[in-house]
Amino acid sequence: MKSQKFGIMLVLISGIMWGFSGVIGQYIFLNSTMNSVQLSIIRQFVSGIILLTISVIKKDKKLFSVWKSGKRICSFLFFSLTGILGLQLTYFLAIEYSNAATGTIIQFTYIIMILVYAAIVLHNKPKSYETVAVLCAFCGIFLIATHGQLNSLAVSKESLIWGLSSAVCFTIYCLYPQKLYDDFGLINVIGWGSVLSSILLAVTTGTYRLPEVPANIILLSVAVAIIGSLFPFVLYGIGIRILGSVKASLFVTVEPVTSAVLTWLCFKTKFVLPDIVGFVLILGVIEVVSVITFRVKK
Repeated sequence: MKSQKFGIMLVLISGIMWGFSGVIGQYIFLNSTMNSVQLSIIRQFVSGIILLTISVIKKDKKLFSVWKSGKRICSFLFFSLTGILGLQLTYFLAIEYSNAATGTIIQFTYIIMILVYAAIVLHNKPKSYETVAVLCAFCGIFLIATHGQLNSLAVSKESLIWGLSSAVCFTIYCLYPQKLYDDFGLINVIGWGSVLSSILLAVTTGTYRLPEVPANIILLSVAVAIIGSLFPFVLYGIGIRILGSVKASLFVTVEPVTSAVLTWLCFKTKFVLPDIVGFVLILGVIEVVSVITFRVKK
């Protein structure tokens, strides 16, 4: 029971941090010439270096093991390119073409992808209350995004494409790396993956220097790396190992709520009744599932 509480706490903290980082990213795009590629490079490189430094300080014997693993290198490269580089870049592209709330909401269609994958591929049928809870959370996200009307989805094609791409990458991040974590350590996998992804992104896009921006934008970019990558990627990875991918994906739906509320506070975005109902659905199922989880574990 204690481990379940701890896992839920980690996932909720991760979701809130991701919500904050998305809004900070939107602020950076609106108030500087920095784009999503440049911000992604900073975010991945800074967080990766910090994680590897932690591993060095701890004298982790697995620090370089990923580079000596032969066949496992291909799995590591796949995860780095999709679960780290792909996830972060497509998320910020979705925000750049819309806003933090919309980009996050589209990304969270990954919840359904995880549920379908777990049921069909892993033959891991979710409990009935988990299925209902995930569907309710998705309905909440749908209401926030559309106000209940499909023809009123006020997002650009680019935002929709990048948001759905981010959902696919998020699904990979949740489901794929567990064996890598077991073999090489979570901090090492995310640390090396982040550094490698930042270098590859810089080389493939020819981004070798940052634009001239005010000091506060640089500080905010570093903040995105810390609260949007360094802490939540590690904490959410631990949370998945405790709760499982389906349950973790439910609790992290606090992210779109956080993003929407902060977007309202910072950018004066107005919310109507369907938005409020969506928030209640998301937060309500989080509370219900947490109570059921604790009772089942007793």
